[in-house]
Amino acid sequence: MQKVERHLGQALQRGVRGRCPACGKGRLFSSYLKPIAQCTACAEDLTRYQTADFAPYLVTFVIGIVFTPLALALTASGASDLMLPVLLLAAVISALLLLPPMKGAALGLLWAVNETN
Repeated sequence: MQKVERHLGQALQRGVRGRCPACGKGRLFSSYLKPIAQCTACAEDLTRYQTADFAPYLVTFVIGIVFTPLALALTASGASDLMLPVLLLAAVISALLLLPPMKGAALGLLWAVNETN
């Protein structure tokens, strides 16, 4: 059996782009957050890698780091009452946009370290 080289950086980059961590050609998701069972380009079995809640934790961490200081600054400065809901809406939209790339990165990480369920 031939051993495949698994480069962490390359797998993470491919996952963020929504591509197969093994070949970088096949799509990683069949819908918003549902990973495909097998890569259409290289036939890599992706069902063995389960990210569970890792991607949402990463997104929550990033959103918290970015938006908490902004919310505190808006509150302390006495900005318009309309600004805080706008900031919260921006945080929700940002979280929804970040989820697929973060899940792809998590799948790429699991593939690179060959961590199966």
